[in-house]
Amino acid sequence: MKLNITIAIAGLSLVTIISSCSKDFINRPPVSNQTTATFFKTASDFQQGVNGIYDGLQSTRTYGKSSYYLMEVRSDNTDILDRGALAGVASQIDLFGETTTNPFLTDVYAGSYIVISRANSVLDQVDAAAIPDSSKKQFKGEALFLRAFVYFDLVRLYGKVPLVIKTETTSEAQNDKRNDVTEVYAQIEKDLQQAATLLPAVYTNPNDYGRATAGSANGLLGKVYVTEKKWPAAANVLKNVNGYTLLNDYAALFTPANAVNSEVLFTIRFKKGLSPSEGNTFFSDMVPFSFFYNGVAYGGSNNNRPTHDIVAAYEPGDLRFAASLDTVSYSNATTKQSGNYVKKFLDPPGATGDGGSSFPVLRYADILLLQAEALNEQAYSAATGAGTAFGYLNQVRQRAGLKARTAADLPDQASFRDAVFAERRIELAFENNRWFDLIRYSKGLAIMQAHLKNEYNLTAPVLTPSRLLFYIPQSEIDIHNDPTNFPQNP
Repeated sequence: MKLNITIAIAGLSLVTIISSCSKDFINRPPVSNQTTATFFKTASDFQQGVNGIYDGLQSTRTYGKSSYYLMEVRSDNTDILDRGALAGVASQIDLFGETTTNPFLTDVYAGSYIVISRANSVLDQVDAAAIPDSSKKQFKGEALFLRAFVYFDLVRLYGKVPLVIKTETTSEAQNDKRNDVTEVYAQIEKDLQQAATLLPAVYTNPNDYGRATAGSANGLLGKVYVTEKKWPAAANVLKNVNGYTLLNDYAALFTPANAVNSEVLFTIRFKKGLSPSEGNTFFSDMVPFSFFYNGVAYGGSNNNRPTHDIVAAYEPGDLRFAASLDTVSYSNATTKQSGNYVKKFLDPPGATGDGGSSFPVLRYADILLLQAEALNEQAYSAATGAGTAFGYLNQVRQRAGLKARTAADLPDQASFRDAVFAERRIELAFENNRWFDLIRYSKGLAIMQAHLKNEYNLTAPVLTPSRLLFYIPQSEIDIHNDPTNFPQNP
């Protein structure tokens, strides 16, 4: 029974309202006291729970804002033009001067565990739920994929992190430890392997676009294997990521009107024209969304400006340049800024913090370049046909209007490795991949040291190997107060 009770309902007294309700209604637990055990009953309940996991990815604590500071600004792709912006905390990330209390470190860490907690709430209850098996498989697969996705970010950003795979009480959470990186990766692999068997290949309802699929799970699993340098496993899973193609027009990937396309394996959806307060509740038509930093966070912002380095990295005639960057009439001799800004995600006209461009976090072009890398790391081959390392690399280059690479250009494994690394930077520019690629690339530290010196005249010890991981937020260190099981990063 549902009642909408307002103050001074004409002609109704409290006695009347109570007498009209069943004993069942009176004995129901208050909404404020709901737990996962009492809330999750129907397929609709689980749908709301899963939608809440996606909502966590759209938060300003994660991919709605804060993540790009740790993944793009940290790298040599973008920088902070206004050093005093946000009280200087963004500039700290850019120049490797952040403290353990930097709010972006705290936001991404806390925002990620909100996503994990919501995923665990679904996973704790879904197996025993009296809902259709098809719904059960989908909800479980989505929750597993999203938990793995977030843990993949966490382990690469912070190293050892607490591995939480069930809903915890407060006392249990206080006893969490920082699990070894190998344990975290093992759980990520397990989650993705299972998710790939549960999720559908496609969704028949267009409003479901943006939900994880079997291709999402297999593609991310391949990326995880590449990061772990498990080359045969990576090549094996990546070759089975089927049903996707490169779009002919690179720029078309990033327009709101073309969010549904054949190249994106997984994207974080945003919807324009909705207030932030609605962002926590709306998902009735199954389209994940949040307020997106239109023209601010991802494009045209003083806090995410393309560096001189990346502007110079584009080859002449590369079609991706005009699709990714644009110019404005300003210059800054101190930072050597060229006057470019990120164009990929602009959705004008719109108010600050309101845009409809989805954010692709896993594309088929990424899969092709990962496959090229995995094959080359197993054994260099000069062959250039379909299914070869050169073949995968050249699919991406030719879409960009560039000449195909051959063994004459890249005569050995090392030169091919460097070419893939350089191609990934341009193809995936401003999509939160660059910092992670630098970390796993053998020359990444030297590249960043050279960037800091050339761009800002900063030299060692600004950047040392220990700074390849971010600090654990000081608030977490203080709460656990356990230097043995929950130490700070060096």
